Amino acid sequence: MGTISGVQANVSLFRDTYRKMTALGEAIKGQDFRMQIEGYPDLQYLIQTTTTPPLKREVVETVGPFGVKSVQQGRFMNELEMQISFKEVISGAAYQALRDWVKNKKYLEVTLDLVSESNQSPVDVHNWVLDDCWIELDGADLSVEDAVVVKPAGTLHGNYFPE
Repeated sequence: MGTISGVQANVSLFRDTYRKMTALGEAIKGQDFRMQIEGYPDLQYLIQTTTTPPLKREVVETVGPFGVKSVQQGRFMNELEMQISFKEVISGAAYQALRDWVKNKKYLEVTLDLVSESNQSPVDVHNWVLDDCWIELDGADLSVEDAVVVKPAGTLHGNYFPE
């Protein structure tokens, strides 16, 4: 029978790691978000999915002798594209707003907050204000065989400048 040498249990390591991890606080969950669109207060309850804005800089590449490459950070990339979906209700509240935005070429101010049951006031690092946003709307799936909620979805385009 083979054995692996040098093995020993260290349950106290796991206990210490667990205690340090839980001492950092409650984890924020992806379902704990609030997205508000200026002028549309009830719509925040129909937004089903979205993402946080990307935070990145342009890559600047320099090529030197013998093909040696060097990369460095360039300008901040403030433009954003975020997927977003809504739950439609019988009154048509979501589609009414979405059609108005697209048809009338509206620009929106959007605020995204990560909040939780334990802390309903967003922490500054969990708050994003998105300027001059507009939306592209995809078609919603319909099916006579499935009992699914109609979820209009699309891409939210805009600008983000972290504070």
